[in-house]
Amino acid sequence: MKQVEIKIRQGFDQGAISPRLFGSFVEHMGSVVYSGIYEPDHPSADNHGFRQDVLTYVKDLSLGVIRYPGGNFTSGYNWLDTIGPVEERPRKVELAWQGIEPNTFGLHEFFQWIKQIDVEPILTVNLGTKGISEAQNLVEYCNFPEGTYWSDRRKKNGQEHPFDVKLWCLGNELDGPWQIGAKSAYEYGRLANEAAKAMKLVDDSIETILVGSSTPLLQTYPEWDRIALEQAYENVDYIALHNYIDKYDEEDLTKPPKKERDDTPTYLAKAYRFDRQIDEIIATCDYVKGYLRSEKTMYLAFDEWNVHGQPEKVYQPFEVGSPIDWCHFTMEDTLLFGTLGLAILRHADRVKIACQSLLVNTIPLILTEKGGIAWLNPTYYVMQHLATYAKGHVLDQRIVCPTYDCEKVQDVPVVDSVIVVNDIELVIFLVNRTKEASEINLHHDFCLAQEARQIVLKSQNLLDKNTIDTPHVILPKEEKVNIGGGNRIEFIIEGYSWNVIRIKKCEEPL
Repeated sequence: MKQVEIKIRQGFDQGAISPRLFGSFVEHMGSVVYSGIYEPDHPSADNHGFRQDVLTYVKDLSLGVIRYPGGNFTSGYNWLDTIGPVEERPRKVELAWQGIEPNTFGLHEFFQWIKQIDVEPILTVNLGTKGISEAQNLVEYCNFPEGTYWSDRRKKNGQEHPFDVKLWCLGNELDGPWQIGAKSAYEYGRLANEAAKAMKLVDDSIETILVGSSTPLLQTYPEWDRIALEQAYENVDYIALHNYIDKYDEEDLTKPPKKERDDTPTYLAKAYRFDRQIDEIIATCDYVKGYLRSEKTMYLAFDEWNVHGQPEKVYQPFEVGSPIDWCHFTMEDTLLFGTLGLAILRHADRVKIACQSLLVNTIPLILTEKGGIAWLNPTYYVMQHLATYAKGHVLDQRIVCPTYDCEKVQDVPVVDSVIVVNDIELVIFLVNRTKEASEINLHHDFCLAQEARQIVLKSQNLLDKNTIDTPHVILPKEEKVNIGGGNRIEFIIEGYSWNVIRIKKCEEPL
């Protein structure tokens, strides 16, 4: 059995955890919306057309934010097509994903849906084919109380009170050659700066998110981020990061892989790429802060992140709701997903917003069958645990842990861990990257109960997955465990497992 020693101390923390840190993403892409969250003919649909089976699963996630409506979709998006009577909305060719967009699920439908979940929205404006005027008009439509053209039009369309959206993405992946209306970093930075200025003149309470590099694989990374930040630094509040990790290291994730799959040790080591990317973008932000002699600290929004799997359904172009990247995730994928989430949590002092991408049917947490059931990828449970229990502050930890080497990275810890504290409990998140169990010895100076709750997610085989016929193969299990007393506690985590250990705090002795 592997031996892992971890030391923590009261007052030694790395940063506060934002309530926006664990969110998700709904894009008009494939079957995310149509037959995902919205299917009026489904047996479970309410009078708005929202699938209640999916809605229940989304509510149970306890997400902080949901980003909408894209994504690449946004760069051809005309929000005016999505408001007013449904029967009068145009049916259009959607270019980003080569689909048909009926606009039956529009802006008001999104807010009706998200109101049932009690989660904060993030809206993305089109800075690809549209510009400053469209962005400021959308802010006025959503946030201005009344007495203006756009606010009164919102009221005429049935929404008396403002939607009061506080978070706004200034476009999406405009560094990418695939993007409609792609721009140079300087061109984009100037446009984003002026758009943010105009939007904040309409509502000075909003926060804006600058587009950063779409992927570290682009040759322009991180120079794009530096140049765009230099143009817009004082008028934006966050810079966006995107990254997806797969087993093949293919540059184009939309095409079938040509390279061989990574073995398990290599695949599970890849979370280091998130740590590295976050550190590089923090360094870029701090360089620009110094270069501009600014007093402002730039925060990060990791608003697209996930593992990536190959599609298991064939996409039919120019249809409504034909699935794109619909796939199951295995237990192996889920362990990597957990370590990616921990990389984000580890940087909670600077990463304040994060959105797993995407919520339903595209490399999803939740899978649906049109007209049929909804069920869960095992990554759902990891997201649920992070969103529910990662509250408070991330503690600074010192860890002594066995490591392994693989072709693409050396000195990989066999156990990845992040420890969180709040007023109620200490929460320890751990991933065991190896098949051998590990004994965790935690040295601390907290006053803690001698009993803990341990949640474990694992399966018999790393390639197990939850399917429509066997949707409960991978499920979390929770039990009480004795951890001992004093300033040293012990517990065991099984091989190839995701773990959450929750220990109640007790009153300090007088």
